[in-house]
Formats: sequence, C-alpha cells, structure tokens
Amino acid sequence: MAIRHPWRVIGLFLVLSAAFGAGLRGLELDNSPESLVPPDLPAKLLLDQARETFGGGEMELAALEGEVWTPAALEQLRAATDAVAAVEGVQRVTSLANAKRMEEDDGFLLVEDLLPETLDEADVAGIRAYVEGHPLYAGRLVSADGRYAAVIVEVDPAADMKRLNHEIGAALAATWDGPVHLAGTPALSGYILDTMARDIPRQLLLAIGIIGLVFFVNFRSQRGVLLPLLTVLVALVWALGLGGWLGFKLGMISSILPVVVLAVGSSFTLHVLNRFYHELAAGASRRESVLLATRETGLGVLVSALAAGAGLAALFTSSIPQIKSFGLLAAFGVLAAFLASSLLVPSILVLLKNPRRIMDPERPDAISRAMRGLGGWLLGARKGVLVAALLFLGAMLVFIPRIQAETSFLSYFPKSAAPRQATELVDRVFGGSDNVILIVDGDLKDPALLGAIYRFEQKVQAYPEVGSAASIADVIRELHKALTGAYGLPDSREGVAQEILLYQMSGDPEDLAQFMDEAATTAQVTVQVRSLPSGAMQDLVDRIQADAEAIIGPHASAVNTTGSTVLMLETMRLILHDQYVSLGLALVLVAFFNAWLLRSWIVGLVSIVPLVLTVSGQFGLMGLFGIPLDTATALIGAIAIGVGDYSVHIIVRYLEELRKGRSSAEAARESVYVSGRAVFFTALAIGGGFMALLFSGFAPIQTFAKLMGFTVSATALFALTALPAALLVFVRKDRKHEVVQDA
Repeated sequence: MAIRHPWRVIGLFLVLSAAFGAGLRGLELDNSPESLVPPDLPAKLLLDQARETFGGGEMELAALEGEVWTPAALEQLRAATDAVAAVEGVQRVTSLANAKRMEEDDGFLLVEDLLPETLDEADVAGIRAYVEGHPLYAGRLVSADGRYAAVIVEVDPAADMKRLNHEIGAALAATWDGPVHLAGTPALSGYILDTMARDIPRQLLLAIGIIGLVFFVNFRSQRGVLLPLLTVLVALVWALGLGGWLGFKLGMISSILPVVVLAVGSSFTLHVLNRFYHELAAGASRRESVLLATRETGLGVLVSALAAGAGLAALFTSSIPQIKSFGLLAAFGVLAAFLASSLLVPSILVLLKNPRRIMDPERPDAISRAMRGLGGWLLGARKGVLVAALLFLGAMLVFIPRIQAETSFLSYFPKSAAPRQATELVDRVFGGSDNVILIVDGDLKDPALLGAIYRFEQKVQAYPEVGSAASIADVIRELHKALTGAYGLPDSREGVAQEILLYQMSGDPEDLAQFMDEAATTAQVTVQVRSLPSGAMQDLVDRIQADAEAIIGPHASAVNTTGSTVLMLETMRLILHDQYVSLGLALVLVAFFNAWLLRSWIVGLVSIVPLVLTVSGQFGLMGLFGIPLDTATALIGAIAIGVGDYSVHIIVRYLEELRKGRSSAEAARESVYVSGRAVFFTALAIGGGFMALLFSGFAPIQTFAKLMGFTVSATALFALTALPAALLVFVRKDRKHEVVQDA
C-alpha cells in the first residue's frame, strides 16, 4: 500500500496524528509523591479515611529561621500564620501564633490564645516558660535553642501543589524577616514539576542531536537524519496524545518517556534506510529499492517492534500507577514508530527523488572489516564464547539477591536541591519531616487505653530516629495539669469524659478533632520521624508497630499503621514484586513472538540469549555496586528487552543466508558482517539517546542513564558474540532444516 498509494498513507498519518495530537491538551502532570502509590493500597485507603475523620491533608513544614523569643518575631509569626491560612487550598495551619494556653480559674478551665493581642518582653518570657514545659509545643513548634519557629501547614491533597508551594513561600517571605525553609509534599512537588519542565525539552533536544549525528555519520544525507526523526515525532505525538485522551497524569518517571520512544523507535527506520540505500547503491530503481527494503527488513523490524512493545507493555502489570501508565504509553509509542517506519517512510521514499550522492551503508570500511574479523573468529571460538557467557551469567546471579529497593523520596533529589536541604534542616532541628500514623480503635475515655497510648509515645520517642509524638493522651494530660496542677490522667472513665467536656465548653472542639473522632472511639497518634533510607525506615516502622501492638494492643480493639512513610515502604515491596513479574512476562512474550514469527521454538529461545545475559548483568551490577531498585531503575529490565532488537536482525540475516544455500558457518559469518554495522550504529544511536538522561535533575534517572549505557553496549556485544555462537550450536542447517524453509 505504501508503494502503490503513498499519498493515501501520508494523508492517513496526518489525520491520525491530528486526532492524537488533539489529546495533548488533556495531558496533565501529577507531581505528588502519592502518585507513586496504588489507590487501592490498604494503607492508602486507611490514610484517606483518617484525613476524612481528623481533617488535614498533605503536610508542608516551614522552618522560620531567626531569634523567636522577641515581641517583634512573635508578631511576625502571627502575621505569617494568618497569611498562610488565607492561601486557597490550605486546610489547617499550626504554629505558636494560634496555639492555646490552658489554665484553671477558680474551678473553671480557661482556654485562651497563647499569644495575647499585644506583646511585651514580660509576655514573651511567660510564653517561653509555658511552651518549654508543654510536650506538644516544645521541640515541635519551636526549636530547643529558640532559633527556629515551625509553621505546620496541611493542604488539600487535590490542590495544585506547585501553586500552593509558591503562594505559601511568598506569604512567609512577605511577613518573616529571616530565611524560610520549606519541606514537605508541596515543596517537593513544586520542585519536581519545575525540574520536569526544564529536563524534558533539554533532554529531548540533546537526544535528537546525538541520534541525528549518528544517523548522519551512517548515511551522510539529510533525509537519513530527518526521516528517522519524523517517525519518532509521530510516535511521540501518538503516545502522549493517547495519554491525554485516556486522562493519564504523567509523573517524574514519565519525564524519560520521550527519550525512550526516541531512542528505541528511531532504530526501526535505521534498518529500513540501511537496506534502501544498499539496494539503491547496487543499481536498483527507487521503487525497487523501497520494495526490497520493506520486504527484506520487514520481518526483522516487526519482530523488533513486538519485542520492544512486549517488554514495555509488561510494565502495565505493575501496581505502581506511574510505571503502569509509562509502560502502556511507551509500548504504544514504539509500535507507532514501527508503523511509521514501515508505512510512512516507504511512502515518502517513493515520492522523493534519488539523492545526488548515494553511499552504501554496507560498504567496506573499518567497521565492516572489524565485523568480518569477528565473524571469522566466532567460527572457532563458539564453544568458548558460550562457556564464557554461562560463567558471566552465573557470576551475575550471585549478586542479584543483594539488590535493595529504595523509595525514600529525598534520595531522588541532588544534595543541592532546596527541598532536600530544607528537609535535612527540619530533621535536624525539629526531629523529623516524615510521619508514621497509628489509627487506634477503642474506648478513648478509658484511662487504661489513654495510659497505654502515652506509654507508647514515651517508648518510641526514645528512639534516635523519632522526633516527637502527639495524641489525645497528651491533650488530656495537659487538661489534667491545668485543672489539678500535676501531669497525669483521670483515674476513671467519668473523669476523662468530664475533662473532655470541660475543654469542649471552654475551648474550640476542633482542637480535639485532629486527635479523636466525635464519638471518642477512634484516635490518631502521629509519630514524627526523620527521613531515612528505605531499609532503615522499614526497621524503624517495624519497631513502632511492634511497640504499638505490645503496649496499646491489649487495651484497644484495633491498631493500624499508615502515613506517608508507610505508603512509601509498601510501594517499595510492590516494586520488588512487580519487577520479577513484569520481567518474566516480557521475556516469555518476546520468546513467543520470535518463535511464532520465525516458525521455530528453538530460534525463539535462542533469540533471548542476549536479553537474558544483559538483564542478568544489569541486576548483577546493581547488587554488586549497591545500586538501589527504585521507580526509575525498576524500568531497566523491560527497556533492555525493548532495545534488544539487535538479535532479531542477526537471526533474520542468518536464516536468509541459509535459504541461499550457504552453510551454517558461512551464514553466521555473513550475518555478523552484514548486520554488524547496523547493530553498531543502532547501539550508538540508542545509547547516545539515553545518555541525554545523564543531565536529569533526578538522581534515580541519572543512575538509570548510566545503567542504560551498560545495557545498550552489553546487548550489542552479546548479539554479535553469544547469539551467533548459539545459532551455530543450536540452529545448524543440518539440524533444523525446516527453520530455513519456513522462515
């Protein structure tokens, strides 16, 4: 169709590209950390329920630097608190400026603002003395040295985090004279979005430049550069447009999508153009060259596209929303690139005039001579090559169990990033920027349960990784002190109920609502913890959960754990599980497609030899060098399968030479010689494209780029060595003659 009706094909692509392009308007970015979390995760459902019950949402903690204990500073803190509370999307603000003081007044409970309307030095001294003796205020709302004041901001999870972070920062900067340090979800989300907006166009342009240079060196013509780039442009519009139509939200991981489609998809057109220019240089007409190029490379390109699509589509089985959407869109983009290279490029080639200068890509040169020498060497070294490959595989398998998953969001950012520096400051000054939340069900008027909650808090606050803990038990102890002059809890259920009623009559009932529901049957206990690597955080959460079960459990009907920290740890476990599932599925799909299209299960199994060696090498090196498995490196195996199309072209050429009557040894040598040059330039193009990701602002994506450098090189090396050796041993002409005939 492309050769007979080129204008129809071009028109069809224009219509489809316009249709998919219209979907780009609906494409949204989701830069929140919770976008990594499956919506049906039990801990996520529990956190959503807790937010509905106790209020609040995503948290941002502002550390205001400066001498706090002065009248001027406290007035500025009051203005800052009011300014932040006025920001649209802010649900609750907590600071010294809106904290309460409880005192007994002639048998009545007096609840009043901690800060009076006017302040002098005497007032400040009294406020300081009260705060330093208050467990919910000291070290939580003001640092121990009085150099930092905290403003805890809870925001609507559905709000625009970038806008919120900007407006909160502006409100604080306008009202506080000293430095302002913002940590938490809005700050991280704003940084992610800014980094993505900067990274995506820069990485895409750099990848286009590198890939274009490689294609120019290979073909020495403008169309040899522009046509591959046209195919991937079509693929990107289709993939991203589909995401818009489906309502997908792209996150941090999606920032590598354009480079993946560009690098993998451009290789299809390379093989088509390689054969087209070869036939043209051999004297064939333009139409005959296009026909031969599509016919002779069509099978290899089809199998390559199916392999790449299968590898990427296997990521759709992931439980992580960002990885799932990435896998679907990347697979669709690769298949769109295949259609463009198989239909659109031939249609354009038929219409264009022959270039003035025709250079045969299979011309003898240094690369071709090296490939001929490699092919000859393999004939005598086939068994040694396979033994070496098995030894390499065994060595890498030893290190794979050492891989650790990492979902600490802080590790995604360079040390110079403002949100990371602010988080480290908050950890140091206030004892933590993350949290573990316990949801306790039971009779919260029972002194035994309240006492157990308080003992639990004392136990976990002794851990060096924990900053503070807060619960309804602390509030009632403060109530009891205000009424009796001594810290403690009432010794009866009626006493607890009476003190709670006194507070509700004298103060704002909403002050209790963040700790306990209205029926006094469910409580929220918040444990403030430092940002830690995933392994250390898992150990801490395990200890906290064990303490809760041992201390609170006997007095409560249920104790469950959630919070941002727990969500990230649950995500870590899912990443590890999903990695094995998606990788195994991808290898099975590739072997199946190759076996089906090449009409032989033996050929199908042999075709994945380079993939198995490469993927084993990837994960073995990760275990050896302590590279963690995170949301970016979790993609490495599937993408390795996507770039492993070198094998198909070697196999197709090998079978083609067997059909011509050549021996297995001659076919292997010729396949390496003829296809080796295309494999070399494909590896350069794909590897060069991925190297653009080295300039990402996200540490995991930088690591991903380095691993892809190994992946592309290793896949090409194994395709040119281990694969021909395996073909010579397992797919010899005298052993599998039917393969030659059917293929």
